[in-house]
Amino acid sequence: MRSGQVRFLSYNLFNYGDDLEQAELAHKVIRQQREDAAKVGDALVVAVQELFAGDRAVGVGGTRWCRRWWPGAGGRSKAGRAGRRLRTLAEATGLRCEYQRNRPAVGVGNQRYHPGLLWSDELSPAGGFAVVAGQALWHAYVQLDLDVGVREPVAHGSFHARPHGLRQRADECEVVVKRVYRLPRRRATLVGLDRNGVPADLPGWPPQASRATSWPEYDHDPYRVRHGEPCRTVDWHPEFTFQCRTWVNADGTRGWEADRTAGRVLCDGGLVDAAAALNVTWAATVGHWPGDQACGPRRLDSVIVTPEVVPALVSCEVISGALAKKASDHLPAIARYAPAAITMSVSERAGG
Repeated sequence: MRSGQVRFLSYNLFNYGDDLEQAELAHKVIRQQREDAAKVGDALVVAVQELFAGDRAVGVGGTRWCRRWWPGAGGRSKAGRAGRRLRTLAEATGLRCEYQRNRPAVGVGNQRYHPGLLWSDELSPAGGFAVVAGQALWHAYVQLDLDVGVREPVAHGSFHARPHGLRQRADECEVVVKRVYRLPRRRATLVGLDRNGVPADLPGWPPQASRATSWPEYDHDPYRVRHGEPCRTVDWHPEFTFQCRTWVNADGTRGWEADRTAGRVLCDGGLVDAAAALNVTWAATVGHWPGDQACGPRRLDSVIVTPEVVPALVSCEVISGALAKKASDHLPAIARYAPAAITMSVSERAGG
């Protein structure tokens, strides 16, 4: 790691494992990021969502989720197939994914989409592997400590929030906060996530309500405002049911706005959105595929960090080239940080 910096990429791969041609596009996106990092001496960590491995015991899944031509498609267990998906991705992109021999860093949840972690050769696992799944989460959360060349390891996580259930989505974020801040060996942590909702972060660090817009948050409300236009409203669409809180106005009409409860749980719990903290130019991660017009451009994918990581953040951006737009219905978000600039060890903060 010649530069002393790490790039952390969060990428929803769109049904990775269901279509070989689509998967190869995602491979190219990640390989390009690996090459770009290597050119300047950066290490790379990738948090992925939507490793596609269904339960063949469930009739609706059938064998479609394990096509015969896909490497390792004959595995009996969902966990085994999800692990093979991650290994296939690692082999195709030149990254590593096993935190121990034959143990890939994948979080196997109840549904058919699973999160995972990969990293470049400059880094090495340092324990702390953890998965939260089962009844606690619709998908899963996976976390792993990595040796990034400083005194203490840095934890990296991948989280895929549920697509529906406003209250349950907020509950899931509570679960993630509790996992990240679990004592006694809490680490400085970065999490790549598809939050499936509108963030609640204020711009800047320390965060302050925006004075440049008519809304205080870094992210505008895409269900009431489009492209930062404060006077343009949006017609109601049934898709908003999964994203908005509603009410009945005095005249009997419906009122609505983005439900930011889940995002507020993350903020209040001490997980900071990297793009908002750096106050970089806002960029959408979804809305570029056909069929996304109802909800419009939104920023569902991001990197969130514990406060001691904020001073170490160098940059944050959305990868929005033609290849990325073709590869997935989500664009990858990438944050760059300098481990040596993390403010202090967590054990010192905890008095350990």
